[in-house]
Amino acid sequence: MLKLLIAEDVKTVRDTLVCSIPWQQLGISLLGAAENGEEALAWLEREGADLLLTDIGMPRMNGLELIAEVKARQPETRCIILSGLNEFEHARQAVKLQVLDYVLKPIDPDEIERVVSNAAGQLLKEREGRREAAFALQSAKEKLPNLLDELPPEEWAGSLKKKKLAEQALRYMKDHFTQGDLSLSDVAEAVGLSDKYLNLIVKEVTGQTITHWIIRLRMEEAARLLEDPMIKIYEICERIGYADQDYFRESFKKQYGLTPTEFRNRFL
Repeated sequence: MLKLLIAEDVKTVRDTLVCSIPWQQLGISLLGAAENGEEALAWLEREGADLLLTDIGMPRMNGLELIAEVKARQPETRCIILSGLNEFEHARQAVKLQVLDYVLKPIDPDEIERVVSNAAGQLLKEREGRREAAFALQSAKEKLPNLLDELPPEEWAGSLKKKKLAEQALRYMKDHFTQGDLSLSDVAEAVGLSDKYLNLIVKEVTGQTITHWIIRLRMEEAARLLEDPMIKIYEICERIGYADQDYFRESFKKQYGLTPTEFRNRFL
């Protein structure tokens, strides 16, 4: 059940919000109703909330200041503004603060119920998306093991010498896969073998060619970086050694079944 906190300085409005909405039927656990922003923030510090329904015009700390503080401390909390201040500047600030909805006074319990229900549904959908994304990433990581640390010895094939050569090649690729011009020839030169012979050894030992391993290492790193929304997709493309964003997008979708943007959206 999602938890919601109300912040409203007018007692009659506060009481109406507490008593007139069938919170339990909406799947909401009402934590309580704070009289001002400072009290609400202290409450949220003690017990986090999934949703915050707050007035704008409150003493000591107004609703927008409260939301800014909540976003900084508990970014997953979703906020809804309740106010009679129907002014463009407040609405614009609310958009910047990623407020889910903006409800005007005088309050209509049916409207509050509708807005909160929509917010709860959106939040649950986002969480389900994050769970699916986490599962997809974990599945991808299981398909892309760190062979140097995790591959069981019994899965290696061929002689000990071949194993060591393949391990050396994999280590070199792991250390240099972000170089955009990394090629089979570079890896072979580092190991001291011909391109063809090294590629045969790596495929015999691991089941994949060197080119496949370079791509897979890059895609694994891209998936990890996409979890951070502060890193731009073009920056990720550059970090893993791709100059062509379209080629990166195609390679990533081939590996994960999603474009980089679709993959990232599951974490937002």
